[in-house]
Amino acid sequence: MKYLEYLRELRNRLLFSFLFMFLCFLFFFLNISFVIEALTHPLYELLDNQDNNRMIFTGLPEVFVSNLKVSFFVAFLFSLPIFIIQIILFTSPALYKKEKKVFVLVSIMSIIFFFLGILFAYFFLIPMIWSFFISYESFVDGSLPIQLESRYSEYMKLTMFLLLASGLSFEFPIIIIFLTKLGIFNVYFLKKNRKFFLIGILIFSALFTPPDIISQIGIAIPLIIFYEFSILFIKFFFNKKVKNA
Repeated sequence: MKYLEYLRELRNRLLFSFLFMFLCFLFFFLNISFVIEALTHPLYELLDNQDNNRMIFTGLPEVFVSNLKVSFFVAFLFSLPIFIIQIILFTSPALYKKEKKVFVLVSIMSIIFFFLGILFAYFFLIPMIWSFFISYESFVDGSLPIQLESRYSEYMKLTMFLLLASGLSFEFPIIIIFLTKLGIFNVYFLKKNRKFFLIGILIFSALFTPPDIISQIGIAIPLIIFYEFSILFIKFFFNKKVKNA
């Protein structure tokens, strides 16, 4: 009977979370103009002739389908903390007090760092990448101009991809610290295998960014900084606890 009760509780929490996400989806889809304005703002600010620039779409359902994807993406971001909270509430009764503190702290820090990554991408990484791409516009006398006319669906897809990639990359220090807490990693292991982690960071940056060096560096540098910060954090706090024990 207890297993059935646990399954019912899990079902109810998942239903609540998905219902919240569905309501968020409806809200953002019905107010899609505000979302689109926010997502296109980094590009709009970089354009020289803002009044005459535009976005295009080449298929009749393109804008509608893209708006559905954008609404779902933003709804997922806003409902993510609710999912995490429901997981904490479901699993916490089965954990010891010390384990519960660690689990709750890791969950909260994961949410915070994920949204910090999104803010980093929106205010720094995306404007830098867009500026790099726009620099290839060419207006030479006596030749045809090479001018940007961004396709709506491609722009939204790339923007969401960069936001998600940056948010996930900011989870890197949390994962390292959590695995160290479990005893899988330690300072010696992280220092000894630094070059392999750096190679993994470069591969991640190449796979989860557009094929340009600017966006890859923009993701790789924070990950490298996070890696070194994680080593210092573990060396100071974890070693200190071991000595005190």
